[in-house]
This record gives sequence, C-alpha cells and structure tokens, in this order.
Amino acid sequence: MEISLSSIKKSASAFLHRYHVVVFVVTILGGLVIVVLLLNGIIAKSGQVGNFTPTTGSSFDQQTIERIENLKTRDEKSDPIDLSSGRTNPFVEK
Repeated sequence: MEISLSSIKKSASAFLHRYHVVVFVVTILGGLVIVVLLLNGIIAKSGQVGNFTPTTGSSFDQQTIERIENLKTRDEKSDPIDLSSGRTNPFVEK
C-alpha cells in the first residue's frame, strides 16, 4: 500500500463528502459548549464579593421624608377617580 498526497486528499474528500453534516454539527455544538463554559466562568467570578463593602451616601431631606410618610398603603382607601367627563378622543382637533 502506497501513501501519497493524492490518496490522502481523496480519502479526506470522501470522508468530508460523507460526514460533512455531522462534522458541521459537532463543530457548532463544541463551539457553543465552549462559549457557555466561558460565560459561566465569568458569571461565577463576578458573583464573588471579596472585601467589598458598599457605601451608602444617600440622604433625605425632611420634605422628602414627610412626603413618603403621607403616602397611602395598599389597605387604605384612595379617592375615587372622577370619570364623569367620559372618554375623550385624542384625534379630535380643538
């Protein structure tokens, strides 16, 4: 049996002609697996906090505190909505 460049090319061509779909699918799925593993590593590293302590530099003035305290809770009844004028057509020129 003689090994030559033309016989190797012919064998490779016959292999690719027969299994080109399988080679394509395996290549694509392998690439997707690599991408998912890399993204998983990035996400895992970003979740590690380490020695980070968040700083809270926000402050409220008294007016904002009073407005928040005056808000009604879900259980409290609110003023009824006035729908006496009915629906208005936004396309009517005035």
